[in-house]
Amino acid sequence: MKNTVFGMVGLFCSLIVSFITRSIFIRILGVEYNGVNGLFSNVLQVLNLAELGFATSIAYALYKPLKEHDEKTAAMLMHYFAKIYRIIAIIVAVAGCCCIPFLQHLISEDISELSFSLNQLRIYFVLYLVNTVCSYLLAYKRTIITADQNSYLVSNVDNICNIVLNILQIVLLYLTKNFYAYLVTMIAKTIVNNLILHLIAGKRYPYLSQYKKDRLSKEKKSELFKNVQALFLHRLGGVVIFSTSSIIISAFVSLIDAGKYSNYIMIVTNINNFINIIFNSVTASIGNLCLGKDKEHQYVVFKRISYISNFFTVFTMVCYVCLFNDFITIWLDKNMLFGMMTVVAISLNAMVNYIRKTVNAFKDAMGLFRQDWFKPLLEAGIGIGLAIGLSYVWGTFGVIIGYTIATIVIAIPIENFVLFKYGLKRNAMGHILRLLGTIILSFSLTALTYYICTFIPDGVGWFILEFVFVVLFAAVVYFLVTCRTNEFKYYVDLAKKIFGKFFRRKAQQSVMESAVQTGDEIIADEDELEHSGLAEVKKNGREDDPPADIP
Repeated sequence: MKNTVFGMVGLFCSLIVSFITRSIFIRILGVEYNGVNGLFSNVLQVLNLAELGFATSIAYALYKPLKEHDEKTAAMLMHYFAKIYRIIAIIVAVAGCCCIPFLQHLISEDISELSFSLNQLRIYFVLYLVNTVCSYLLAYKRTIITADQNSYLVSNVDNICNIVLNILQIVLLYLTKNFYAYLVTMIAKTIVNNLILHLIAGKRYPYLSQYKKDRLSKEKKSELFKNVQALFLHRLGGVVIFSTSSIIISAFVSLIDAGKYSNYIMIVTNINNFINIIFNSVTASIGNLCLGKDKEHQYVVFKRISYISNFFTVFTMVCYVCLFNDFITIWLDKNMLFGMMTVVAISLNAMVNYIRKTVNAFKDAMGLFRQDWFKPLLEAGIGIGLAIGLSYVWGTFGVIIGYTIATIVIAIPIENFVLFKYGLKRNAMGHILRLLGTIILSFSLTALTYYICTFIPDGVGWFILEFVFVVLFAAVVYFLVTCRTNEFKYYVDLAKKIFGKFFRRKAQQSVMESAVQTGDEIIADEDELEHSGLAEVKKNGREDDPPADIP
């Protein structure tokens, strides 16, 4: 709860400033620069394959020593991780430099027709590359903070730095109207962000310095590399599905379409960041849970978390299809819109990935990296082949739907099979039926809601009304459909417990304050009052010397 609440509040503030920054960026620099921004971000995500999945592998290896307070093992893992990240930074830098002579081939338009030269394009790429390389310096200490169930600290630092960065970028864009200033600020933010987290981790985990000279055994390194080999393939599949779409749209459709697509993806990414806060907040807890052998309890927790991911699957599909184009019209301009078929494809692609979140969270927490090593190769091969092939037929819509087909046909069935066979050790049929029900509900509710929204006029005021209606309608219908499930009843009971405890505590504090002021007798529940240091307030009561622990 702490990780989730802190993360969401900070991200919400960061999100508002990010949208303002993107609006000003497009108005001052134009859609071509926006396309470059999306393109280079995707290229460098591909180069980040050099990370190979070490962060996930180290996080998994840290769960046990952190739980058992084995400081020496945790320190040795982190020192090894630091060494690996320095090597990765060098590899990414060299690979990025090798890409520089070929940048013009990633843009379908003639470079002479654009508002910047080829040399400028190369300098922009170098600055993006510097930012990526800097992201590996000192960044390894993020992992131990997150693995120790303190991801709210990382969220707070990230969000504060993002807000400051975006404000600086807005000011510099207005003052200089220069893309270079925008990129240099981005590099400075990355360095400061990582430095702050490095200092926080050093203070919270002082034993990292204490065991600086100790080294991991060859056996432990070998075990890590076995996981890394499988994780590299998983990262490969993830990069192909999530990080090459803008590259293919730029190369086979147009840079303008790549810029438009980046606006839609910015919205999806920011909403996804909100949802990821929930799943990132519980991933370390799931890892702790999965260290035990109670498979029945693990399955119960799995169904509870699946209920949340299924809610987001339905909720976001409805909201994206109904609100995407109206929001972008108000935010930017009608010239930035895609047709409804492309909007549905983007929404469907996002929905498919939300429905996978719980399965992948449990797979990562259980260390099931090697059992489906072949999946990302199949997913990547089929996805990129379909995306390029369909781009000739349907343009941007074809690129997006090609990736979505690969995910539905390859990734989802294999991921579920591996988790249930090797992790939860039970039949997956019940979960698959729930997934099918969630998908049917998503499509049915989206069609109904979109039809109703066609009667709502255009305009900012009407959009606010439409937004409130869509959000409430999607949420209420989902909860009505699922209100008989054990998972729904669990969350209702949990909410009653949390809010009931909160209001009881407030009431008790009010009674205590009244009793201390008037000297009247009250009978208090010791369990409710023990946090304040009072077990009772005595009759005839103001004591001249109250106990020291009473605030």
